[in-house]
Amino acid sequence: MDDATQKKYIRTLAGDMATLKSGGIPDLEPLPSQPKVSENIEEKPSPIKTYSGDFSDRMKDTNASMATVLASEQDAAPLPRSAEVKSFSRSNFIYISAGVILFIVSGFGAYFAYTRYTATLEPIISAPIISAPIFVDDREEVSGTGPVLLQTIKQSVNRPLASGAVRFIYATNATSTDNSIFSALQIPAPNVLLRNINAPLSMAGVVNVNGNQSPFFILSVESYGETFSGMLSWESVMLRDLAELFPRYTLPVSNEPVVATSTLATTTSPLADSGLRSASTTKTTIAASSAPVIVPGFHDEVVSNHDVRIYRDAENRSIVLYGYWDQITLVIARDPAAFAEILRRIASTRAQ
Repeated sequence: MDDATQKKYIRTLAGDMATLKSGGIPDLEPLPSQPKVSENIEEKPSPIKTYSGDFSDRMKDTNASMATVLASEQDAAPLPRSAEVKSFSRSNFIYISAGVILFIVSGFGAYFAYTRYTATLEPIISAPIISAPIFVDDREEVSGTGPVLLQTIKQSVNRPLASGAVRFIYATNATSTDNSIFSALQIPAPNVLLRNINAPLSMAGVVNVNGNQSPFFILSVESYGETFSGMLSWESVMLRDLAELFPRYTLPVSNEPVVATSTLATTTSPLADSGLRSASTTKTTIAASSAPVIVPGFHDEVVSNHDVRIYRDAENRSIVLYGYWDQITLVIARDPAAFAEILRRIASTRAQ
């Protein structure tokens, strides 16, 4: 095959396009068949596909012209790199931006959900429950120290309670010996007493016995001997120091003498001159002895089988008393009735 024939059958798409643009028609004739080597050898279809054969088959299948087929082939060719970059930047920018926005929003949503979840898991700190050494019927929380606390307790004493009921007066910070209600009142009690008070096991309260309301204190102490010695030394001024809580009575007791019932004595005597007998009546009045004189001060007495020291006024009325339920439990109350009710509740609570 000469060089002219070889150039004729070396065909490309660019060459065909150039031929069409110049007004020519690409040569689509198949390659000439090879001469037969031998008549005995059967001809087999060539498995080699050529561009011209594909082009001819495409025109036969679609009934299209050569220009239409070449145009479709050109459209199917890959786009230039610049066109791909431009198409990518325009079509995917919106999706990328939307993805970033969704990622940020989901991050904020996860953070918000996490904070809400952790907030629900935070432990709830409840207010501490202050226990009383006896069972009570009412509770009242107080605050302050000194005169402010003293006035608060006096107001609580004036608030009505049912007969036989007890009100527990407490402060939430009463968790140490320095913060007991009795110590917070800043009463000039002996230091030996104040430093022996165990606040968590002590209490202040109001008791109503037979319609009479009065304050009381249950003091858990570390030493019986030291505290009792301190109480004895305090007796000389105790009534003055506790006057706001345990005041003296203002109305005196009537001291009118009691007159005994009179008796009639009848005597008879003979009359010498008339022989008649006459009766004479004599009325005798016996005055009752006056009540014994009470010297105001502390006296030893026994209440509910417990020894107490009780201050009685001139009319034999109890102003304040103190005594020990056991070696470490000191009770300060208004009178024997209040003291007995408090001891009854202590015994009932300890028995449980």
